[in-house]
Amino acid sequence: MRSHGIVLHALRYGDSQLIVDVFTERAGTVSFLLRQSRQGKAGVKASMLQPLSLVEVVWESRLKASLQKPRELVLWQPWHNLPFHPVKAAMSLYLGEFLHHALRHEQENVSLFHYLINALSWFDETETAYVNFHIVFLLHMTRFLGFMPSVENWEKGAYFDLQAATFTPTRPFHPHFLEPEEAALVPKFLRMDIRSMRAVGLNGAIRRRVLEIVSIFYRLHVPEFPELKSLDVLTEVFA
Repeated sequence: MRSHGIVLHALRYGDSQLIVDVFTERAGTVSFLLRQSRQGKAGVKASMLQPLSLVEVVWESRLKASLQKPRELVLWQPWHNLPFHPVKAAMSLYLGEFLHHALRHEQENVSLFHYLINALSWFDETETAYVNFHIVFLLHMTRFLGFMPSVENWEKGAYFDLQAATFTPTRPFHPHFLEPEEAALVPKFLRMDIRSMRAVGLNGAIRRRVLEIVSIFYRLHVPEFPELKSLDVLTEVFA
């Protein structure tokens, strides 16, 4: 099988091998066992396996194997700014960790793959007005994962039930909900795209709170989704 893919995570395995999770266009998330190159020896360069790197991989799928062994893995297309721009690099670190957990068990999802590629390519190329990109990007990704909130029933004063992914005029009986003031932010973000998001101005404290809400929302709908360590790094960048 041959497929384009997005590197989600790389974990050292032994002295010279890596377990690399790649979200592929044709097979969803696949874990590969790779040999890392050292001092000119054959293998895959570590720089190619940074989170969000775009690769092309060829492998013979073994259905009962938890780790696949690729016959070929090469860089598909390089990013121009994401690894080198300080702010974009911090946002990419956060998004890489987020996608690693959100897509860990994702099956083939071509629409989601194309959404990720198109949105990340825009992020790589744009020079201004991307400070809210990660928020809009992650909220809209819920459409492809099956739990995007509907904004049609939002009314002023409504609560947002994070567990049911819907608005309600009454306070839910469980703790996973947003008060009306914060609930009003949900339709505001979902009605915009990455090109119109510059219209919303957020200070650092509000942006962090929105990201915390997004993380909680994913934890309620994606199995084994943890608290993210890279959120603290991101917060420092926008402080």
